[in-house]
Amino acid sequence: METNVTINLKNLENNAKAICKKYNDYKYKIAVVKSNAYGHGYKVVNSFIKGGINYIAVSYLYEALEVRKYNKDIPILCMQPIDVKKRDIAIRNDITITVHTLDYLKELIKDLDRKIKVHIKIDSGMNRLGFKDAKSFNEAYKLIEKNKFIYLEGLYTHFATTGIFDKNWDNQVERFVDITVDIDLEKIDIVHLYSSTSLLDHKKLSFANAFRVGIAIYGYNVSPHYSNKGLKNKLRNLRNYLLRTRYNISAVNYDVDIDLKRAMTMSTYIIQIKEIKKGEPIGYGGKPCKEDMLVAVLPIGYANGIGHSNNRYVIINDKKYYMVGSMSMNMMMIKVDKSVKLSDEVIVLGKDITLGEMARFKNSQISEVLLEIGNNNFIKYIGG
Repeated sequence: METNVTINLKNLENNAKAICKKYNDYKYKIAVVKSNAYGHGYKVVNSFIKGGINYIAVSYLYEALEVRKYNKDIPILCMQPIDVKKRDIAIRNDITITVHTLDYLKELIKDLDRKIKVHIKIDSGMNRLGFKDAKSFNEAYKLIEKNKFIYLEGLYTHFATTGIFDKNWDNQVERFVDITVDIDLEKIDIVHLYSSTSLLDHKKLSFANAFRVGIAIYGYNVSPHYSNKGLKNKLRNLRNYLLRTRYNISAVNYDVDIDLKRAMTMSTYIIQIKEIKKGEPIGYGGKPCKEDMLVAVLPIGYANGIGHSNNRYVIINDKKYYMVGSMSMNMMMIKVDKSVKLSDEVIVLGKDITLGEMARFKNSQISEVLLEIGNNNFIKYIGG
């Protein structure tokens, strides 16, 4: 027996099919597989492609090269600027490069004698990466037009907020339009603004013909839940309606109906079961037990990406069992009963333990949990 993170490739293919079918009015369907595909491993790219994805996005050049090991043909966008000294590596491997400043563009095209694809990143209000004003953007656009070796395939931006009853999302859309106002967006092959939340939560923008989908394609429906039960929810809904009306905020899609299946689960096993008497110390710190108890020792700890929280539980034979003592780097202890055997499988993520609960255990975000669990354990693939 061993600790396993299991990735269901069929579920990932299903998610891609569900998203591509529901949002089939987009020409380009981009799956984000940065950071080792959110901890799922770059092997998953072919499952996404089988499901209808026709473009891949990563953060770094080395990630793009990892994707190339699994698929030689799929277009790949590197969303962070690459070192211009590695430009030829990108060209040889058909990697699309992000251009974020005029100075970077000038360096990129210096002595360029082979064709290269780029997407321009627009800073529409996140104040992170990209062109922030129309003047510098237009200069870059004209420079690209004059160079026969550089092909401006796409434009994109990234939203700082989900746009759920805040004006920032709408402001960023307006800012994107303002910065690109002097060009005809219909002449740009790929215009992509959407993340998973934007895609699910908002109607299609007329000038966007592509989406980038991250967390949703791994099985997580991030559309907001609507409830009109109880005074608190009714007041919240009234407030949201008034805000949307007063500030002309975009409408939001609630409870989007889409068949997304979680692909990542985690299980482990029991290495020892022992009796501990009341008053005996348990774990780091030597805190005494308040009662006699039966304890099972598991071979996982915070090094496995599950965090330090002492409030967590696992599932054995469809029953919850809670942690006792303190979390160690590679071990944890749970209070069990006599029905638990050494041979029993222990569910750490899956069944009734959702990723949201894991995030709460860690006081973290769901994407961060996926990364830490996927990148710190042995991965087993099924369904491929």
